[in-house]
Parts: sequence; structure tokens; C-alpha cells
Amino acid sequence: MKLRILVGLTVLLALAGCGDSTGPTATPLAEVSSYHPIPDQPLGPATQTIDQAAGGTWSYAKPAAGKLTLVYFGYTSCPDVCPTTMADLAAAMTRLPGSLASKVWVQFVSTDPHRDTAARLSRWIDYYSATFHAGRAPIEQVVAAARSYAIAITPPKVTKHDYEVTHGAQVLVLDQHGGEVGFFSELAGAKAYAEALPTLIKDYA
Repeated sequence: MKLRILVGLTVLLALAGCGDSTGPTATPLAEVSSYHPIPDQPLGPATQTIDQAAGGTWSYAKPAAGKLTLVYFGYTSCPDVCPTTMADLAAAMTRLPGSLASKVWVQFVSTDPHRDTAARLSRWIDYYSATFHAGRAPIEQVVAAARSYAIAITPPKVTKHDYEVTHGAQVLVLDQHGGEVGFFSELAGAKAYAEALPTLIKDYA
């Protein structure tokens, strides 16, 4: 309950600074310090698919047509970075005009599929935005897919006193063919997402 309250406050605080309803003008990506383009060729695409919590499957190599795809590897029991990142992305969507926000596909991929059931993923992701997507796959496939995008993930480990789960802290930006063209650094924040997204949508949606 304490985590849910803190995340709710994060969303409210981010929304409080939304500014006018027309959304931001496009900011040159070079001016968004937390966004990092991939030089030369895009990374990937990953060849795996994931089972969506809402039903159906989703492919890294064939993301949603006409949309900019943002991918985040995480898990629902994460106490800090994962919920903050989703809250910031949700807040960023509210800063965009509806015509732009509708062109963004946010895909959460569980790095703890044993505990992150479809029902749990649905409840968790819907808390942040009804337009976000969450899915799961065997952990070996998740690890391999993440590696395609230079994200290091290891399967969850059960120790005597803990249950350890790793995840990627970056928000990945995929082009229409599933190649990673850039990423946002850890906890980039709603402002950075909102500033960069109009240009990324224009270039890659």
C-alpha cells in the first residue's frame, strides 16, 4: 500500500507541471541529455515473441505499425525504478497532444515471469495507463531478447534470505523493424520523455 501511494504521488506531481494542453514543441534530440541515439546500425531486432497479459502475442521484430515503440524490461515487484519509470512515461503521455500520444506503444516485458502472471501484469500496468502493454515469456527468451538490445539480464535467483531479480533500467526506442535506435537513461523523467517523443515519433513511427 505504501508503494502504491508513493507512485500515485509521483504521477500527480508530474501531472501538476504539464503546462498548456497543446503539448510541447519538438525538441532537438541532441538537447535531451538523457536520450542516447545508437550510432550507425540499430541494435537487434530480437527474434523472440512475448505473450501479452491482455491476450495475443507481440513481436519485437514486428512492433505496432505506425507507432513509436518504447520497451522496458522490469518486474511488478520492483520497489522503485520500475514503478517510477512507468509513472513518468504515463505523465509524459499527458503532455503530448492526443494525436501524438496515440502513436506511442509502451511495452513492459517482465523479467520475473514466474511471479508476474498475466493477471498480475494486467492489474499493474493498467494502474499507470490503460494504453500501456505488458507481457511475459520464458525467462530464457527474455534474457536472449534483452541481450539483442545490449541489456544484461539474469534469471531470478532464490537465495537463503532473498529473491533476486534483475532488469534493464533504460527505456528502449525501437523503429518500425524492431531495431533499437536509441534509449533513455535510467529515470530520465517525464519532462525528458515529453521533450523527445515528438521528434522520435516523426522519425520512427
